[in-house]
Amino acid sequence: MTTATATQFEVTIIYNGLPKSVTANPHQAVQALLQQALNVFEIHQGRENVALFTEAGQLLDPNLSVKDAGITPESKLLLRPRQVSGGA
Repeated sequence: MTTATATQFEVTIIYNGLPKSVTANPHQAVQALLQQALNVFEIHQGRENVALFTEAGQLLDPNLSVKDAGITPESKLLLRPRQVSGGA
């Protein structure tokens, strides 16, 4: 049995209906994948208010690894503003 090295794969990120591919590593944090997605879509302002979601609309925990979040090469993730809870 061979030892699996960190194999990278492409994940589709969709922002405002536009899909782009981002390279993911199963051992990196979802937060790192989010940063890559923000860079690919050239989002420079309000970055802290944007998050990755599953196609079903489930917010992905930025502290989980890509693997633990269940992200696979077949995944399509949504990049969109996070819902603001409570407040005015």
